[in-house]
Amino acid sequence: MNVLLIHPAWGRAGPGGRRYRRAWPPLDLLNAAALLRQNGHRATLLDGRARRVSRLEMIQAAHRADLVLLQTSALDRWQCPDLDLKALEPMTRGLPRDRLVVAGAHGTMWPRYVLERTGAGALILGEPEETLAELAERGGDSKGVAGTARLDRGNLVVEPARPPLQLDAGPPPAYDRLDWSGYRDGLMGPSMGVLETSRGCPFRCGFCLKTMYGPGYRTKSVDRVYREAALVKASGGRSVYFIDLEFTLDRRRTLDLCRALEPLALPWCCQTRVDQVDPEMLAAMAKAGCRLVHFGIESGAPEVLARTGKGITLAQARSAILRSRRSGIRTAAFFLFGLPGETETDRRRTIRAALDLDPDWASFHVAAPYPGTLLGRERGAASGTEPEEGNSAPPALVVRAVRRGWLRFYLRFTPLARALFSSGPAGLARQGALWWDFFR
Repeated sequence: MNVLLIHPAWGRAGPGGRRYRRAWPPLDLLNAAALLRQNGHRATLLDGRARRVSRLEMIQAAHRADLVLLQTSALDRWQCPDLDLKALEPMTRGLPRDRLVVAGAHGTMWPRYVLERTGAGALILGEPEETLAELAERGGDSKGVAGTARLDRGNLVVEPARPPLQLDAGPPPAYDRLDWSGYRDGLMGPSMGVLETSRGCPFRCGFCLKTMYGPGYRTKSVDRVYREAALVKASGGRSVYFIDLEFTLDRRRTLDLCRALEPLALPWCCQTRVDQVDPEMLAAMAKAGCRLVHFGIESGAPEVLARTGKGITLAQARSAILRSRRSGIRTAAFFLFGLPGETETDRRRTIRAALDLDPDWASFHVAAPYPGTLLGRERGAASGTEPEEGNSAPPALVVRAVRRGWLRFYLRFTPLARALFSSGPAGLARQGALWWDFFR
């Protein structure tokens, strides 16, 4: 069977309710492509984030395929997909509906809504890899396929849930099929691959969407992670982002993984909690090639931060950033506006905290009210029925705080000097391009 995997671009990035669209390889689709190939099928990837894909090219490729998968949110956007769904229906216009399958966070949250708007014959709920492989084996027929939903004469039919994917099972991601020239990261540079060493997270932050991950916390073996990282390097990748929600959650495993990665000499970055790092771990990470750690700090107002349920403090954030810097690892901090109970004074405190903590990079965004989260419940976000179209725009005061945060943080000498001295003119150019891409 000839299977077309489509990863569309949602449109220009920007502040407010929209998400920053990064040109990163869609890891779940690469996993799916490898499974399909192992089962004797052909998989072709059209990635609108990596290169400009015309409507005509997409339609023509879809009509040549036996099965078409449209992925609305790849693995790196499972946690924070777009809520502006006006682009959803145009994405599928002209595609053969009888062989169209839609996957991603949107359909998992609102199956009837997505099926009606796209006209897709089937929907994949949650992790797509094994479900797509089974659909291909059955010629696209979703009846009886676990982890799918469909409309039958207007009635929503939801099949039983599929067991969580075993991360060590199956072939490694199909990195050898990538054209690396289209993928890059604003901080790590061109040809950056995406890997995972685990899925899931045991913490219950009030703003975090975990619908796509399934229950529990699962890990890959250290040997499997090493082999996949080596495959990234061998196939043309220059660096890796470990997309785990909490990379350092298991301390002993993290140290073992760092020892395994050392011989590769492959630069990498990760994201984790400020209370899950210590000097020994950071030293091991730096020795293994870690160049950047992303920390979610969220708010500079202690009362607001406490209400998120994240369970961290600003003192821990300060310690994590200082310890990372002493280990030679740069830091990027995430801050959110529009959290429960937040006031204008709190937003100003968050910007002040970003300046005082002084990570190498800071990112300011609006907290999205995803269904099933504490923030979603507070905002009355629809769950299990359909989204409130046209009602996802954040308050103007919150949007202005986002823009003010970016301006206040980056219109200083320190960030520019760090970018210049750490990576030279190329690093400074990447910094400028990242900033421009957000504001233009």
